[in-house]
Amino acid sequence: MALIGTGWSLIGLGALMSPLPGPFGFPVALAGGVILLRNSADARRLFVRLKRRHPRLLSPVERIRVKLRRRRNAAKAKAAATA
Repeated sequence: MALIGTGWSLIGLGALMSPLPGPFGFPVALAGGVILLRNSADARRLFVRLKRRHPRLLSPVERIRVKLRRRRNAAKAKAAATA
């Protein structure tokens, strides 16, 4: 529950920071979204539903998510190969 609260807090903080000059709000909100997606089944279902309805809107987030997943899988494969 604490991680879910932290995720929502970071998303809210990112929304509050978005009017500031520069891209300060987006990375904070993105970090909150990542925390939520990792720890909340409801958030994952909502993300999948929004991704299907509005693919262009969420394509940058999806690209980042896929890139991080590939990097994580490559690191696991490398660790398994050396062990």
